[in-house]
Amino acid sequence: MADDQSNIPNIASQSEQIQGRSIFIVETTASGIQVKTGFLAEDGRVLELPAIFPTQEYALSQIDELRKIVIQHFAQAQQAGTLQGVSLEGPSPDDTIQ
Repeated sequence: MADDQSNIPNIASQSEQIQGRSIFIVETTASGIQVKTGFLAEDGRVLELPAIFPTQEYALSQIDELRKIVIQHFAQAQQAGTLQGVSLEGPSPDDTIQ
């Protein structure tokens, strides 16, 4: 997984074959922590692509890793005071996605 990537190019043409891995791009913004999915190509390019989880085990391991990264970003933002007015408390029952 990667975080804080910028200048993300558009999706590669359909005829181009690339190898790499899915990533989460995590950034701190004035309104909260922003998470995007992407693809890190072996040549170093970062492409905006949806994350595909082929198995439940893989999906949950990636979600666990994303959770760690998001927690780190909130901790850093809280120390720096960059998320003023944003609640850093846990989710409410209304925030649950089902």
